[in-house]
Amino acid sequence: LITAMPVFAAEPGYTRSGSDYSYSFQPPKDTEESNKLLKTHLDEVNFISSSLKGYQYGIIVDPVRINSLKEFGTPEEVAARVVTAEVNRDGVFDVTLVKDPIIEETSGSYILNYLSKGKRGDKHFVCKIAVAKNKLYVLTAQVKEEKYLSMEKEIMEVVGTFLVN
Repeated sequence: LITAMPVFAAEPGYTRSGSDYSYSFQPPKDTEESNKLLKTHLDEVNFISSSLKGYQYGIIVDPVRINSLKEFGTPEEVAARVVTAEVNRDGVFDVTLVKDPIIEETSGSYILNYLSKGKRGDKHFVCKIAVAKNKLYVLTAQVKEEKYLSMEKEIMEVVGTFLVN
């Protein structure tokens, strides 16, 4: 007898809000919330897989001077900025967009899919980026490149659950 394990934790998921921001997200069942000791953003939280090393999700919120993602640029322009920022990180040798950036029609969010090669290995990232009420929201999924194809469906489903409230 084969039974399917649920991908997501029990409803209602994870909701987080501060005085001027709010978002929700449905992390995979086998992830545990982890906070960084040194916070560098208005808000940040990570969800680390307990069963697959190198598989994690991170969410950051930062104040910005813009009211919409379109003011920051097209999906292609934003992708170029993200790739440039990533390639300038310490220990990163090469960053490549794996798929064309897309706009999520329901929210106006951009979804980026890229590969980062560096001294810590090859990592596949999927980011969902949104701007609301002068706040930048970024959900980033990360998995080792050799595991991406087997995890792609779950990653895209989880990324799809990220909502700015």
